[in-house]
Amino acid sequence: MRTILKLASVGAIALLCCARSVIAQQAEEPGGEAEKMGTAAEVKAEDKKAAAADESWLPGGLSGNVAIVTDYSFRGVSQTGRDMAMQGGIDWNHDSGVFAGYWASSTNFGNTYMENDFYGGYAGAIDKWSYKLSTTFFYYPKDQQFNYWEFGAFTGYDFDFLSLSTGLIGSPDYFGTLGTGFYVPMGVNVPIGAVTCPIPGMEDKKCFDLSFDANAGYTHSQLDIFANTHHYWDWNAGLVFALPFNFKLDFRYVGTSEADQVFDAGNRFVFAAKYAF
Repeated sequence: MRTILKLASVGAIALLCCARSVIAQQAEEPGGEAEKMGTAAEVKAEDKKAAAADESWLPGGLSGNVAIVTDYSFRGVSQTGRDMAMQGGIDWNHDSGVFAGYWASSTNFGNTYMENDFYGGYAGAIDKWSYKLSTTFFYYPKDQQFNYWEFGAFTGYDFDFLSLSTGLIGSPDYFGTLGTGFYVPMGVNVPIGAVTCPIPGMEDKKCFDLSFDANAGYTHSQLDIFANTHHYWDWNAGLVFALPFNFKLDFRYVGTSEADQVFDAGNRFVFAAKYAF
């Protein structure tokens, strides 16, 4: 049972506060920030911002994020017993494409109370194609049997009217207890519309930006994740509202192939309010 609860522990997106962009795919699943895939335009914008940053003590740019969510859903399974969570992190980006960061969330399974993600890697873009290589270490105080490493490769393409992303994440010791494992994420984001600000001095900025976001993923591990199964599917779909001053609201429906068998993997609505700085 403990293993089942742990897997209740990355969007998407989810696609919100990733190491390569503030608005990235799979932001609805913050865990494992290094797996979030930004579009080519977002990656280039982040590189430009990092190059322009005037950090005398550190090259590149720093950014941060905080959020409150009604349920920390990680790959479709609740990490908080379907209760609320507080989350936040800080990212460093260099215009060369190198990035690193730290992200944390409150949790409620086993003896843990907090998930800590330490990640880094390299991301870039060619025309409308984006790519990323990353590694993440998951650290759980008071229940370190669940600590583990993940390594990922991701790609995405922006067709303007929609963007697609996919990747492959592998671990030699998934969740510290399940043996070798891998996860295959897939995402699509469709911009719906934006409204420019009618505020003096902000006419060139967006006051409201709405998009539809959907994701799916396949998890496979060497040992059983749930009773009598070592693999499952997860999915989610919803609306993302980008607001002025770097605020964002995320409404989505989350589900898994084990919804009828496991409470924490059941179908449900998840809401998140986020702020980037």
